[in-house]
Amino acid sequence: MFGIFKKWAAQVQGGKIDWDELESVLIQSDLGLPLTQRILGRLKGQALSAETVRQAARAEITALWPRTPASPVPVDAEAWLIIGVNGAGKTTTIAKLAHRYQNHRVHLVAADTFRAAAIDQLRIWSDRLGTGFTAGREGGDPAAAAFQGLEDARRSGAGLVLIDTAGRLHNKENLLRELEKVKRVLGKLDPAAPQRTLLVIDGTNGANALAQAEQFHKAIGLTGLIATKLDSTAKGGAIAAVKATLGLDTLFTGTGESPEDLNPFHPAAYADALL
Repeated sequence: MFGIFKKWAAQVQGGKIDWDELESVLIQSDLGLPLTQRILGRLKGQALSAETVRQAARAEITALWPRTPASPVPVDAEAWLIIGVNGAGKTTTIAKLAHRYQNHRVHLVAADTFRAAAIDQLRIWSDRLGTGFTAGREGGDPAAAAFQGLEDARRSGAGLVLIDTAGRLHNKENLLRELEKVKRVLGKLDPAAPQRTLLVIDGTNGANALAQAEQFHKAIGLTGLIATKLDSTAKGGAIAAVKATLGLDTLFTGTGESPEDLNPFHPAAYADALL
């Protein structure tokens, strides 16, 4: 149970809590307004206690996922576009995906052409994991790099193509348009590509994660999320907030720095850890 909820529980025991304060506590836990209102609605008419709130919150959170999201299984050179803002752990997450799907002949594509360091970092991971690799030219066109990478992957018989993109800020319209171009250009080679567009969010980033998901989803259409850094003291409520607001599933959670530290998302375990 996270610190803000512990504080609230202590206040309940002292009889000091009211509905407005409870609403504020839930929103500050990054659960978002829609989910907070559902929890409060479930509590109407009940005596307030730490346990009744915990039970109501758990019921509403787990109800967001009638079934556990299935881990994706790539088929025939699927292209996954991996996006996210700086610091979310995007490149490390790509390495974890490459490790998880190593039996599918993974091909990595460095389409973050704005930073030579980003290209070098992905190249190092590719060498370490034994994947195929295509690098865009520094300062070059990211869409051209993505196209070349998918073409190289198809030629080599790869089963999964993971495309790294710049750690763009979600409020930069020109960079969002660039992502739109990447998707459009990939579609010229394969009308179904990219088969997945996954946003990597920092689990410690609170309400900003929901804002990022809303902006990216509106601009290019996301198919799912990967949440990182959930081994820390993050409140983590943004995963539920994104699901409640946008209907997007979190497919994996990252809990460390090694390639093995990527786990399928399980709603019940998530709710228990959150509360």
